[in-house]
Amino acid sequence: MALNFLLFQAGWFACVLGGAYDYALPGSLIAIMVIAFHCYRAADATNELRLLLLAFVIGFVFESIVTSQGLAQYQHGQLINDIAPYWMILMWPLFATTLNLSMHWLKSLNLLLTALAGAIFAPMAYFAGNRLGAVEYDNPVISLGLIAAGWAILLPAMVKLSLKFNGYPASPVKTLTTEAA
Repeated sequence: MALNFLLFQAGWFACVLGGAYDYALPGSLIAIMVIAFHCYRAADATNELRLLLLAFVIGFVFESIVTSQGLAQYQHGQLINDIAPYWMILMWPLFATTLNLSMHWLKSLNLLLTALAGAIFAPMAYFAGNRLGAVEYDNPVISLGLIAAGWAILLPAMVKLSLKFNGYPASPVKTLTTEAA
């Protein structure tokens, strides 16, 4: 689980710093490698991939709404106006890689606490992205407030999806040495 958390952090920083410094493609490729490694290690890769694909779709829709409404502006990685940059969208399945491993504790929270966690911690990550230069907000209070409201709804939904699509059930994860045996 520590490896999962560290790989998520590496992918997050790669995407954010790539988006900030015009290295969106290399940052995104790192995130894709983390996601692929995560799926490779899953006991049930099909279920885990379903979760990650749903997270991708949720992220595409949510981030594109935020972008199209002018709540966030990006300098790099935006291929089409009003559609969020690809590196930003990729961070959703990247985050979803944690739901059945390092952040599985979210599954034990009640719905209200999960919503509260989304409303508090997601805007902190977006603010960190702003401080690192990856995103700008015309009005940070409104933008981060609406992002908090979105995550208060979407985090519980994603946690519910992770209960249904768990590629890491009680069985141990595949390791490189397990397959060699």
